[in-house]
Amino acid sequence: MTPDDIRSQRFATRLVRGLSPEEVSAFLEDVAEAFENIQRANAGLASRVKMLEDQIHALSEHEAPAAPVLRDSPAPATSPVEILRAATLREIEALLHDAQAQAQTIIDSATEREATLVREGEALKAQSQREADELLAGAAARAAALVAAAHDEEAALRTEIARLSQSHVELVDSIRTTLDTYHQWLATIDPRGRARGRREAFESGADGHEPVAPTLEVRVG
Repeated sequence: MTPDDIRSQRFATRLVRGLSPEEVSAFLEDVAEAFENIQRANAGLASRVKMLEDQIHALSEHEAPAAPVLRDSPAPATSPVEILRAATLREIEALLHDAQAQAQTIIDSATEREATLVREGEALKAQSQREADELLAGAAARAAALVAAAHDEEAALRTEIARLSQSHVELVDSIRTTLDTYHQWLATIDPRGRARGRREAFESGADGHEPVAPTLEVRVG
């Protein structure tokens, strides 16, 4: 894997809101830069090791052959080549230790960041689910209220229609009764405008009043 592979990595998002693309891109950029630093450090270490090995090899070639060791002579002191080799090894070990520590720090940071992103993603998912549930519950409650109101309005309209129908029937009956009464009264009027069957009473002055037409009264319920 190269730093360019890290930068170009894309992740599929299946959450309602998902992770922030900007944060993911920034995180990948940081990891890529850290990876580049490690690669440069390793390249520098390899170059340093090669240079030190060349120096050791050159010193070994130019070192004079050791004098014969006498049986009872003391052990010779460490040669400059051995001293340089030991110092080089210590330096290489220190550099490798530092590089490994830096790499582990980067890995730990990346792991922690990944865990943080996962937690944030799960939190966003849970929040989105709660919001969706609340929206659905609110919509269901409003729909139920609208249905109940529609049923109440329908019942009120049916009651009003029944009342108006009854009033209409009563009005028609009242009009018919009044018309029948008026027709009966008209039938008692002679061409001279007097009520038939009562002429003798009028001529004899029994009551002294002209016949009166019935009152046309219509009651509306």
